Amino acid sequence: MKKCILTLTAVFFLLTCSLTVYADVLIEPVNNFYELHKRNILRLDRAFTVNGESGYAHVKKEPGAKNDLSKIENNKTIFISYSCLYDGDFWGYTFGYNTGHAGWIKMNQLLVLYDYIAFEEDHADEFYRYEGDYGEIKETDSAFSWAFPGADAPEWTFQDLDMNNFRVNHAYTDEYDREWGFVSYLYGSRNIWVCLSEPLNQELPAYNAAHEPIPWVSDTAHVNIPKSANSTVILIIVLVAALVIGTGILIKVVWKPNKTKTGGNDND
Repeated sequence: MKKCILTLTAVFFLLTCSLTVYADVLIEPVNNFYELHKRNILRLDRAFTVNGESGYAHVKKEPGAKNDLSKIENNKTIFISYSCLYDGDFWGYTFGYNTGHAGWIKMNQLLVLYDYIAFEEDHADEFYRYEGDYGEIKETDSAFSWAFPGADAPEWTFQDLDMNNFRVNHAYTDEYDREWGFVSYLYGSRNIWVCLSEPLNQELPAYNAAHEPIPWVSDTAHVNIPKSANSTVILIIVLVAALVIGTGILIKVVWKPNKTKTGGNDND
């Protein structure tokens, strides 16, 4: 019985932890809703600006919850890591890295910022296979990364690059005849662009930076999570509790100490 209680305590402790960090710097929210619907929750990893009708975006513990955990003012930039379709509405999960507000937000309160996905939508027909030898980068084993070609400023500086594992998924040549390479993963960073022609020039012209945020439209099919699905969590908790109580009662009924009859002899 004690082992059962200890096991259940450990399970509930894990379920209430806020974050779990995996290899490859993958961070997942660990709460009841995410754990229950993980198969139908998609990774998004895009930046948004808050644009709620009330002047705020309302942060919820789970999609569809009545009460707010907190509110984020309009025009704040937030990062949405995961998305799901719940009861016909799209919701996004933010860890609140720059706002301190972690939780689920209805996506119609947000506008998506221009990024590598938007750039691909605009220029995919201009992409081609890179046939070069990374000559400019090999000279210093260093490069700046950009959110997309022509962005206003680089994001990261990469030094001591392992060129044996450096891979460009596809390339693009801008209007100034500079060649760019798209890298899907590099040292914990995903979906970045590197200027292959001038990898260490952080003063490249910001010719593609003026983009207004727009409403987000999912380009990936989501599975609708019905509103009644949340009752499954309560059902699981009730069943587990009933199992523990039932086990305790069964032990008391079945496990009785042996008794020795005392008194006079029986007569035949």
